[in-house]
Amino acid sequence: MISLSDMLNNNECHTFLHHQQNRIHAPNMKVTASMIMKRYAQIYPPYILNSMLWEDSCKVIPLSACHFSEQLNLEIDGTQVTYTDSRATAWKHLFCDHLTEVVTALHRTTNLASIILWENVAVRFNSYFRKTVEKHPELEDKIFYLVSELHRLEAKDFNQPSHPMSTYLTTPDTLTMAKKRSTCCYFHKLEKDKEMSHCLVCPVK
Repeated sequence: MISLSDMLNNNECHTFLHHQQNRIHAPNMKVTASMIMKRYAQIYPPYILNSMLWEDSCKVIPLSACHFSEQLNLEIDGTQVTYTDSRATAWKHLFCDHLTEVVTALHRTTNLASIILWENVAVRFNSYFRKTVEKHPELEDKIFYLVSELHRLEAKDFNQPSHPMSTYLTTPDTLTMAKKRSTCCYFHKLEKDKEMSHCLVCPVK
């Protein structure tokens, strides 16, 4: 198990990725980093997005509260979870203080292009919104507003030169459609039997 805050250390991140490379049958560290980002973007953001949709206040979960298990499940130290009434603050914590840090650590350790890592994040957000609006059509207006908010975030909310996901996100008008990727996540390079050979939105299939 590793704390996400420990992954900001190059040596810790390299050791974790090397172990996971063998476990998930990835051919190299770059593919491993991409799979790790896809997994983390799948399991962490819903904690925050769900609170935005269903709770009166938004959750703030710091990196230090999050731990990856051997099987890449997320364990959260609930004692470190706080709440904010400010959506702007919640978005900033979600990205600038959390996901941006993970993207930066994986890029720095493996030299995998940041645009691939950011599109991995965007794909998971697209999937979350699509599935949530299908499962809870009564929340369509709230979900559409949340998507619009995400599009309107500024570079400072990510601590990046520009909004790093803007070209990869679905819009409220296209929310129920699967958006084909612009970059390849390398899922097809995993050297093991898989239910499908490529990811569902693969640009090279």
